[in-house]
Amino acid sequence: MNPKPSFALSLALLLLAACGSVEVPTERFYRLQLPGIVADDPSRAGTLRVHDLQLGTALDSDRLLRQDGVRLEPRPLARWIAPLDRLVTDALVLGLSRARVCDLVKGSADAGEQSWSLHGRIVDFVEAAGGEGGEARVTLELWLEQDGALLFHDEFAVREPLDGAGADAAVAALSRGVQAVVGGVVERMQARDLFAAARADAARSAGLAQPPR
Repeated sequence: MNPKPSFALSLALLLLAACGSVEVPTERFYRLQLPGIVADDPSRAGTLRVHDLQLGTALDSDRLLRQDGVRLEPRPLARWIAPLDRLVTDALVLGLSRARVCDLVKGSADAGEQSWSLHGRIVDFVEAAGGEGGEARVTLELWLEQDGALLFHDEFAVREPLDGAGADAAVAALSRGVQAVVGGVVERMQARDLFAAARADAARSAGLAQPPR
């Protein structure tokens, strides 16, 4: 005759069975959404180099952040797939490239010359309480140089409402914020007629390169 299992053993088996049925939360990894490609601007010209952005000291490189007043806290189990400064720099490069206003947009490590160089830092990149459902706040301090001369220096600040309460909604709104900054940079360069000047310079260079008849 088999001995009956003890009460303690039975309880342990029940606890193990209960633990096995509980779903363990897992970390989720996010990247910024990619911008769409627009039609070529007929005035497109020049080569823009985007240097790696600096990350503000108050921001976390790895985790999505929520802000409530002056308090910042990470979103549980929600992480960026790569360091935030790298993600935002790449999004800026791709966004400016897909805006189709430059002949070429380079990263900091790409070889060759450039017409302009864009530098900057990430000042704010958070999901914030406030309003109806909260908002994403994106602020990039950017400055554009040409041959060592400063063409403009400004903060591009965007607030995008969240369409939901989860991390997916926060990432979507932050992505829209970066794309809005891209639009602001393009508008600033167009307002200064930089593309027209680059196109004129290219035409003059092409004319000088033609052999005499």
